[in-house]
Amino acid sequence: MRFWVILVFIALLFACNSNPENITIDGILEVPENRNDPNSRTLKLVYKVLKAKDTTSGKAPIVYLQGGPGAPTLIMEAFWKDHPLRNDRDIVLMDQRGTGESEANCRELGNSLFDVMRQDLDIEDDYKASSAQLDKCREAIKQKGVDLAGYNSRENAADFEDLRKALGYKNWNLFGASYGTRLGLTIMRDFPNGVRSAVLSAILPPEANFLNNSIQNFENSLFKALERCAENPDCNERFPNMEERLVNVLKKLQSDPLQFDFDGKPFVLNTHDAYLLIFVSLYDRYSIANIPLLIEAMENGEIEIIRNILKSSGYIFNFMNWPMNYSVMVYEELPFNDLEAINHAVNNSEIGFVYTPNSSDIKLLADWHPFRASNIENQPVVSEIPTLMTSAGLDHVTPISNAKGAIKHLKNGYELIFLDEGHNIMNPCFFQIAEDFLNDPLNKPNMDCSLERHPIEWNLSSPVQ
Repeated sequence: MRFWVILVFIALLFACNSNPENITIDGILEVPENRNDPNSRTLKLVYKVLKAKDTTSGKAPIVYLQGGPGAPTLIMEAFWKDHPLRNDRDIVLMDQRGTGESEANCRELGNSLFDVMRQDLDIEDDYKASSAQLDKCREAIKQKGVDLAGYNSRENAADFEDLRKALGYKNWNLFGASYGTRLGLTIMRDFPNGVRSAVLSAILPPEANFLNNSIQNFENSLFKALERCAENPDCNERFPNMEERLVNVLKKLQSDPLQFDFDGKPFVLNTHDAYLLIFVSLYDRYSIANIPLLIEAMENGEIEIIRNILKSSGYIFNFMNWPMNYSVMVYEELPFNDLEAINHAVNNSEIGFVYTPNSSDIKLLADWHPFRASNIENQPVVSEIPTLMTSAGLDHVTPISNAKGAIKHLKNGYELIFLDEGHNIMNPCFFQIAEDFLNDPLNKPNMDCSLERHPIEWNLSSPVQ
């Protein structure tokens, strides 16, 4: 289970300033759980519209597509409330089916899986313990009459099309990050007439074969980050030989894990957990700056630093709705999974990845439900919809190559790259370019600010908060 957790792509969160409260509209959209079943039960999806501050602008709204899959969306209200993009456009938020307030299932599953992580289990025992928790959840939702065949990007996209029509918008602009880009591309494929433009960041196109490439993407990003430290005189002096030290500490944790209390309960940090902490730390430039300090802390048993970073991992477990996450991944990624490719990545791992696909995480996915997508969910989306595709040089989940492949099929696609960012891109330059693009999507926006380099500001001594 632990390796699967590090493959989860987390949602992009945007910080904003505080301004006076504006008009919002709350609502519930009722949709079929499974549109292929004429007898399907219905779901009630909760949405919120943050009306434009300029009520006379008449500009097409923005619908925000959350990442995950499985992350809630309505929690983003505080971030979008006073965002500059709301000045003259409505911002539409909706908890996707099976997430947040939209009939989420097994809300406590994240806590249960985190408790499994607390233990020092080998791969097989970890699989058994995680599988037992997933079995309990599956039985509970079966008793509720949940149809897991309805939890995928195709149905998700149809929900948003129904929402657009219900709100009376002629068309709208998509704004998605990470899994939200997969959802956005699916909307562009299935409901192109309702989309004016799309701003997509951290690209996960259908053809990316996420499971096959995840280990290599993770290691590529990690070693790029460590190389950046080695090239920085201050970081290299403070943290020399980071690559070698990382490999050594991972080996040490296999036989001598760290034991400590975390949130009032025992926690055993072994090699699998160390992968997760490093993975979580790669999400943005600010947490990347702490990776050398984390490696040193694991070397020396500096528990407080580890605890602080572990909080982010615990947040992911509880933030994500795992039934939705698993359902999407099983349906859309597992049919196109190549065990030989994953085994090859494991065997060639520079950090000695300990992972057995045949007996653990892939098997957990395969056990979740029997539904598998047709080949269309592994094909590029071909579209003329103007699309701004943004990616980052240190992204360990959705590398630049994803965007470069996908944009070949977008006639009006514009590529935007930030070489010094991680998976979460939150800088002012991105938002300015996005705003310019939304105002005039048929012309390439000025991207000059993206060419300015902003090296990682390494944490050389301060405690991790």
